[in-house]
Amino acid sequence: MINGHLSRIIRGNAVRVLCDATVELIHRHIRPYVFLVTVTGLPPHAVTRKYTIAAKDDNSAAMKGISLFVKEMEHPALGILDAI
Repeated sequence: MINGHLSRIIRGNAVRVLCDATVELIHRHIRPYVFLVTVTGLPPHAVTRKYTIAAKDDNSAAMKGISLFVKEMEHPALGILDAI
């Protein structure tokens, strides 16, 4: 806390994350199924991320992909730390 205000570096972005997900089936013979989830954010998070997710159906895969995207956009420093 600096001057009575929370720091953006620690708390992340206060703007609500809006995004869309597109799901493609990669492998049909392995259970759970393997999907390629492409998540595209709306401004100010206008970036695209692709995730490979194992899930029981396409709806679950989309929800997991959106959850990962939101977590990454809310706390951008975590993505940098994972790369190290």
